[in-house]
Amino acid sequence: MPTRDGKLGVGVSGVGWCASQHIAAFQRNPHTVVTALHGRDEARVRANLTKYGVSLTEVRVTTSYDDLLASPDVDIVSITTPNQFHADQAVRAAQAGKHLVLEKPTGLDAGELVRIRDAVRQAGVRTIVSFELRYHPYLQFATWLRTSGWLGEIRFARVQYLSRVTDWYSGWDWVRTREGGRSHLLAAGCHAVDALRWCSGREPERVSAFHTHFTAGYEWPTSIAVNLVLDNGALGHVTSSTDFMMPYAFPIELMGDRATLRHDLIQWLDTPVDPAGLADVNPIAAVRLEPATDSGGRPAIRIRTEMPGSADVSHHPFQAEMDELVACILEGRDTSIDVFEAQKTMEICLAADRSAALGGQPVSLPLIA
Repeated sequence: MPTRDGKLGVGVSGVGWCASQHIAAFQRNPHTVVTALHGRDEARVRANLTKYGVSLTEVRVTTSYDDLLASPDVDIVSITTPNQFHADQAVRAAQAGKHLVLEKPTGLDAGELVRIRDAVRQAGVRTIVSFELRYHPYLQFATWLRTSGWLGEIRFARVQYLSRVTDWYSGWDWVRTREGGRSHLLAAGCHAVDALRWCSGREPERVSAFHTHFTAGYEWPTSIAVNLVLDNGALGHVTSSTDFMMPYAFPIELMGDRATLRHDLIQWLDTPVDPAGLADVNPIAAVRLEPATDSGGRPAIRIRTEMPGSADVSHHPFQAEMDELVACILEGRDTSIDVFEAQKTMEICLAADRSAALGGQPVSLPLIA
């Protein structure tokens, strides 16, 4: 399978800000080599490599996606183009027998999701979708805290994606359009939807949403509030917005019948949580726990770790994502965030947008049989 010097060859389509981090992660993986780049203009591709500090030798640049897919030294295709191209490129990559990394959103409507699903299923290639916050130590700890029973049965979960994105963003020209961005959930807040699913361990069955529009320049609503009925009767909420005058924030709350996680604090009422006991079994090395008190002076546990606090892709844990894909290709197994898993997140986003367009009318899930 490996095609150059015993390594898997990687071709990258859409060489810009996000692609620079994909390339860097593949460069650090001992089993891969970046062999080809695809963009609309070769000079711009090479200028972007310089702009984002990427150094590549013996790499071929092509302006034809067909050429990239036909290349025998490309085993993996990394798709980091504007959102409206993701589905078509993913389908064609799968049909060409290429494994693929697909940036979110995978598809902008249900039809695109079905096309991706069917193409990947038929081709049998390995895929991974960049919901890379699943590799973040804080989200990994939150998920472990829930799965190991420290919170008890989840009764409510809330995740918010709040990021003020305007013309400073390198993809502003296309993401602000209805064709390219489509909605705040699809363009950005899908990370919050995915985090709610993963951290809570619950699947939404119905959603009801309202949206509004404040920030100039966008062709779509810039804030959406989503209420969810989860599969155990619990409730969930997602807020996704670019309207607020505040730094990037990604707060997570998981409220169980034993204890509650509220961003960097663990709280309880009836059944105390032992800080030392929890610290002894905590499996996430990047997370440190210490006794604390809440704003009311009650005992609590403070979580000390880097929090998800930036929209800058250079802060995102892409390395673990690419390493997982490569390992799964070499070992012949599925990734934890393949297009089938990501489809569930994307369906929730589409259902919420549909509900908001209908004035908050509930929409049932799944959208796709």
